[in-house]
Amino acid sequence: MRLDKDQDLKELLRNPQFSETDLSAKVMKRLHAGAGQSRKERFLVKYKVSVLVIAGMLLTASSGFAAVQYQSLKNKQGEVTYQVKPLKEAPAYEEEKLQRLRISRDLGDKLLQEGSAAVFYVVAHNPNGEMDTRFKPVTFTDLSELRSKLSGQPVVIADSLTDNYTFKSAQVFFEPVNRVNPPTPEEEAATAEKLRKQAEATNQEYAMMPVELSSQLLNIRTVYAQGKKEIAVTIVKSKGEFTAYVDEKVEFTSEKVVVDGVEMIYTRYKGGNNITWAAEVPGSTDLYQYQIDDMSGQSLSKADMIEIAKLYLN
Repeated sequence: MRLDKDQDLKELLRNPQFSETDLSAKVMKRLHAGAGQSRKERFLVKYKVSVLVIAGMLLTASSGFAAVQYQSLKNKQGEVTYQVKPLKEAPAYEEEKLQRLRISRDLGDKLLQEGSAAVFYVVAHNPNGEMDTRFKPVTFTDLSELRSKLSGQPVVIADSLTDNYTFKSAQVFFEPVNRVNPPTPEEEAATAEKLRKQAEATNQEYAMMPVELSSQLLNIRTVYAQGKKEIAVTIVKSKGEFTAYVDEKVEFTSEKVVVDGVEMIYTRYKGGNNITWAAEVPGSTDLYQYQIDDMSGQSLSKADMIEIAKLYLN
């Protein structure tokens, strides 16, 4: 029973659509590893603030190292921007809220088109009359079109990576307007009541209201390919430090490296490796969390990963 519930949580939180109100303001998502990797090899991640991300953006990794290997990253002011903790320290979740989120997730998957968003009111498992925003990413296979769409966003989109890995595709999540400019509590309550009455009148388990997507980038996962080998570069915007909760059952090694003055964590695990760091968003207190994943085993060395990371440093 416990395993089934845990799996449901991991599947529910795969995508970057959870706001600060979800799971008692402690948002988690499952990150999966590359080709051929066991489903047991995974990260569970939560943000202390609203995210995306992503992983759509599905970031990667495996876990399970000794206590001395739990790493953290700091910015130049000595503030923690990224940290890794054991899965047993992950926050608890409320079953009612989990059930509601599962339903709204499934509705979003079924009803929304690519690049669209909506607010859902779910009747069941919703004693507090809460709403959930669900949205889908936009997929790009043309690099020039992607760059045009992200014009003005302070992110780097590389033409190619090491050893002739060329652009294949990108999934981009844009922030819904109701999360860029949140409604007042009174407006939120009024909308929730309107949707509740709509669901009641139509005798459905839910009601929905479309919302627009802004031009603000929330998450992007770009894939580069060389034949059948792939490298994924994921960038996630957050308003605070990023915490990765690690499944201790899977072994891997990690070490902190410094690249051009920036602290990074290089991780090597069964089936692949990755490198992770955080960067400040210019003119903002927000952060961009970067992760580069070798999706085709361990074909790239640590030196290769560092060279790729340098492409994204200002």
